[in-house]
Amino acid sequence: MRLPNGTAGVGQRTGKQRPAAGSQGVRGRHLRWGLRSRIAEHPALYLPIARVKYGQAVVSADAKLLIDGFTRSGVTFAVIAFQACQREPVRVAHTLHAPAHVAAGVRRGIPTLVTIRDREAAVLSAILREPYVTAEQGLRAWIRFYARILPYRHGFVLGFFDDIVGNYGGVIRAINARFGTTFNEFEHTPENVETCFSIIEDRARRPPWSEALGQFECGLIGLSEYQAAVARYGPPGRLAPIPESRIPRPSSEREVIKEALVAQIWGPALRELRLDARRLFTQYGGQVTRTIDPGGGADTGD
Repeated sequence: MRLPNGTAGVGQRTGKQRPAAGSQGVRGRHLRWGLRSRIAEHPALYLPIARVKYGQAVVSADAKLLIDGFTRSGVTFAVIAFQACQREPVRVAHTLHAPAHVAAGVRRGIPTLVTIRDREAAVLSAILREPYVTAEQGLRAWIRFYARILPYRHGFVLGFFDDIVGNYGGVIRAINARFGTTFNEFEHTPENVETCFSIIEDRARRPPWSEALGQFECGLIGLSEYQAAVARYGPPGRLAPIPESRIPRPSSEREVIKEALVAQIWGPALRELRLDARRLFTQYGGQVTRTIDPGGGADTGD
């Protein structure tokens, strides 16, 4: 069963071999992904559809916090870690990966966290998970997402990926300072991080307790209630294993695959798009760093 608050616009890997480029199925999914990323810019178009498909995950009057960002930018960890550290469940709208969602939250005056990751890293991770997404398509979608929400910058806290996964307590502290909230701060202990990754792996499995997982992410139940729901189904190890590429957490296996894909994004044909994305990233205060350049100087002067 698909979570009612599942990730919007992000295909689920099945562990099957990547389809051949140009096949009818790949082309169809490629076109749908691109169309969805464009519709997701417009609240009036996208949110009614999302509300039917993703229910409680979509921003509404009872939301106390909105957490969203471009796909593969730490949104899942941010949502789960936030709920895991709250003494009481908090209603959170989340994980649509849609600029329209962010715009709607800011317009409603809802405390909002937007995650952001280095543009090449985010796009490479998206390509890895979604074999029908091209480097050009991913870069254009990244640019559209953060350009579209730039006018709303005054209304959200920005959480850089490294801070989300390494200093999330500081990010929540910034939310409290900005919006006058009193959310509990996440402590990056090994035990707390492992709890979050365990839940993230549950999520990737689409387990029989998906309904409880969706309720936990939305803040309808707390961590202890979620863990009790899992326990009723027995050990999760009895479920089918999932490929590393489907798990939204650090993975050495995915890093190896990224090495084979990185040339797509660093080719000379995408230089202007890379420059546009870089300029936008720096507008948000991102620190530009050189990533792997297999093109042997393809980006000289970038």
